[in-house]
Amino acid sequence: MTLKKLILASSILFAVTISAKSQNIGFRFGVNSGMFITELGESDVPHPDALLATPALSTEKFTPQPTIGIEGEILFELSPSSYFGVEADYSRLKGFNDSPPVYNYYLTPYNPTGQGNYTTGPVAFNTTLINVAVNWKYFFFKESSLRPFVKLTGVVAFVGTDFTDKSDTVVYYARGTSNSEKGKWPAFHVGGGLGFEYKITDNVSFQADGTLTVINSDIINGVPNFTYLVEDEKEILKYHKRPSLNAQISVGLVYYIETTRPSAGAKEGKRGRVHPNLPFYRIKK
Repeated sequence: MTLKKLILASSILFAVTISAKSQNIGFRFGVNSGMFITELGESDVPHPDALLATPALSTEKFTPQPTIGIEGEILFELSPSSYFGVEADYSRLKGFNDSPPVYNYYLTPYNPTGQGNYTTGPVAFNTTLINVAVNWKYFFFKESSLRPFVKLTGVVAFVGTDFTDKSDTVVYYARGTSNSEKGKWPAFHVGGGLGFEYKITDNVSFQADGTLTVINSDIINGVPNFTYLVEDEKEILKYHKRPSLNAQISVGLVYYIETTRPSAGAKEGKRGRVHPNLPFYRIKK
């Protein structure tokens, strides 16, 4: 599904939700900071050549770097305690590893620096996510100025990444960036989180939350995964897709407006809504 189709689908969803559900609508604008935590699932089996060349003190863990992204969300009231949201955001994930292992990827034909040309020097990744998300938020203490909430989210993401040496001069892998001819990688992720909303005025609130998501992409840390196998007495490196666990903190302001809907059976006229079953003394003959 292309980004244009997603935007069109979201617009239709806005219109349906507004007409069918909303009493209050919130417009949230905020900033975010994301962090790659780890890849889930079974680890790659190192190729014997990669295992032999890997430094003894190497680690697969990346040190995260601070990032800033932006986001916007439209919130539709389902009940006084719950809201449905449609969100678009741009987020970044960055990290470095000063003592990385020799990745199986270096031994594949996809390595642009040359098959078998691997490094044990510091590496870094710089990943961007363009997200279209749907959220459900349930607020506690609905009459209070401070309202904690829980959040569930489902997201379609478009992933772009650069995997380079730490000085950002040698590109080992790229997808969906200026260093690659390929477009961004579409992926889906789901998750949940906790947050709070603080009412500043009748219409304006401050909102903050932390979210954990699992994204169905193995290039969040910049490195495609390949695992070593022996099949029919032949050594191979097989593509090994592993989902990634990520965290994101978001803060922003929400502006609420109150909407009204015609009640069932009511008609709109020049003078406002007129119910068809008026008292007999007001019906004109």
